[in-house]
Amino acid sequence: MKQPALAAVLLLALLPTVARCLSTNETEARLWFTEFDAKLAVEKNKVVEASWANAVNLTKENAQKVVEANLAHTEFLREQRAEMRQRFDWKQFSDRNLTRLFDKADDIGTSAANASMQERYGQLSTQMSGIYSTAQVPHPDTGKMMQLDPDITDALADPNESERVKRALWQGWRDASGKRMRQNYTDFVTMGNLMIREAGYSNIAQYWQSWYEPRPGQNFTDMMAKLWDVALPFYQQLHAYVRRKLRDKYGAELFPETGHIPAHLLGNMWAQSWFNVEKLTTPFPDLSTVDITEKMNKLGWNATKMFRVSEEFFTSIGLDPMTDTFWEKSVLTRLPDVKMVCHASAWDFYTNKGDFRIKQCTSITTNYLGTTHHEMGHVQYYQQYEKQPVLYRRGANPGFHEAVGDTLELAVMTPGHLHKIGLLDEIIESKDYYLNYLFQMALQKAAFIPFGYLIDLWRWQASEGRLAPEKYNEGWWKLRCGLQGVSSPVPRSEDDFDPGAKYHVPNNTPYIRYFVSHFLQFQLYEALCNISGHNGPLYKCDFYQNKQAGDALKKFLAHGSSLHWEDVLSELTGTTELRADSLVRYFAELNEFLTEENKKSGERVGWDADCPSADWYTTTTSAPETTTLAAGRAATSGTVGWWAAVGAAALARRLLAV
Repeated sequence: MKQPALAAVLLLALLPTVARCLSTNETEARLWFTEFDAKLAVEKNKVVEASWANAVNLTKENAQKVVEANLAHTEFLREQRAEMRQRFDWKQFSDRNLTRLFDKADDIGTSAANASMQERYGQLSTQMSGIYSTAQVPHPDTGKMMQLDPDITDALADPNESERVKRALWQGWRDASGKRMRQNYTDFVTMGNLMIREAGYSNIAQYWQSWYEPRPGQNFTDMMAKLWDVALPFYQQLHAYVRRKLRDKYGAELFPETGHIPAHLLGNMWAQSWFNVEKLTTPFPDLSTVDITEKMNKLGWNATKMFRVSEEFFTSIGLDPMTDTFWEKSVLTRLPDVKMVCHASAWDFYTNKGDFRIKQCTSITTNYLGTTHHEMGHVQYYQQYEKQPVLYRRGANPGFHEAVGDTLELAVMTPGHLHKIGLLDEIIESKDYYLNYLFQMALQKAAFIPFGYLIDLWRWQASEGRLAPEKYNEGWWKLRCGLQGVSSPVPRSEDDFDPGAKYHVPNNTPYIRYFVSHFLQFQLYEALCNISGHNGPLYKCDFYQNKQAGDALKKFLAHGSSLHWEDVLSELTGTTELRADSLVRYFAELNEFLTEENKKSGERVGWDADCPSADWYTTTTSAPETTTLAAGRAATSGTVGWWAAVGAAALARRLLAV
């Protein structure tokens, strides 16, 4: 036998011996993991500190420090994973919890890639984030430079602002943000996929979906499509009703025959919430509505007051108050004389000393009261699982974290609760009054659902290579028109990059979590209402001061991600399944009303699958002279009958087949 061949045989003979050298000693493994966990907390704190400093003071120096901190963190993860793999055969542990911890420590995502790739990835990320956070738009009349928050946001929300100004600001924001990062994002997708393959995933989409730990036989995308299937009929009724009301306000010439609603008329930069068109669309305008903006301002509320009120709801049900560090270090209003990221966010600094913070450029509005409870829900989650290992200090799945504050918001925003805390002078116990209230909640909650769905549908397409970079914007509008039933007010082309005009895209924050949370929050709300002993319509439930509900919620939160999310959900709700039933029950009376009203008015329910044609933009009085939408639309134009025939799940699959 030749010597190289002999060496190969000897090596193969030794391999089982090498494998047997991996330790299955669980006591040794626990000691190793305890040390690793302590070091991991220190490393994560460094990243969060650098990211916070940059978020509240956007400078090149601070941005570079974020890149450097992330590079150091990824190197730490790679080194620790290598050591872990060389020492332990954790798949053989009898302690399933210990195996789960080691599995999580082994899955380091894009950190598995080399340092040069990490550095480029970090640079692309900070560049896109910087473009978004510093973008400004000139007012079409005065030329004054306007920031997204609060300037442009307030203008789009104002029902008295002209359609012409809204349209100009809508387009201007996309020119100043997304359009400027198109190539960066294309490179970012390519780099992300190269990096994640080093961790054993085919692409970023597969990696993100793995966070939901689908059981054998489960398909995550099918699970999401089924939720949308259940929510779609109610959304269609809401869409038709709002479209008719807005058409009456702005004129039929602005509304395409395809049945879509022009996106700039829905009171929000992304048409993700329709709350700001409530005054134009509410069913019974002569009745008082639950818009407490005026009342809060009249009472002299400021940002701190809003956060204190939110804190008091948590403490009333037995959960923890915010820490001293929270009040000392949070940034609750825009800082003067610096550029900062105003998008609201909650932060865990991993100190084990109660360092949790919120960054939010608060305005005294109904919307921001809801946002405040949402962010405070994140912090309450941080507090409850603070004693868990670092790798368990996250939501049971990403949607859980988003749902907590919104669950409490459902109770806080009830007329009964607002009356208790002095924000409503009276409650009118009539069916019409509560239909107005449900309509208001639908504009916030139900209107969001397709938008929450489509952002990651688009990103999954891009990541999986089913949507070519040269068709990024076409693919985006295919989903917005097809799923959400909204259209651009101006022609779009592949010179544009409209996904980048939404914070979560340049900041690489997965979005399907918000879709999940909009179903989960109603499940959690109904469960807590049942525990509290509530009787009557679900939408009237307020579990304020109910310690039984608080105890159940505290236990739910304390698990973090130590258990599979289905087990955590089952413990509180009695089911392992994420369902739309609670949402449907909550809005049942409103759905019945909208269905009848749409029948009476003869309003078409639904919209075409495809966007308005390029010809429509050249003939409508709303369209300025600009480039036309890129060619390549699907040839078949859908109708409401088509919608009924194929269903939402099939529609999603059709729209994804680019």
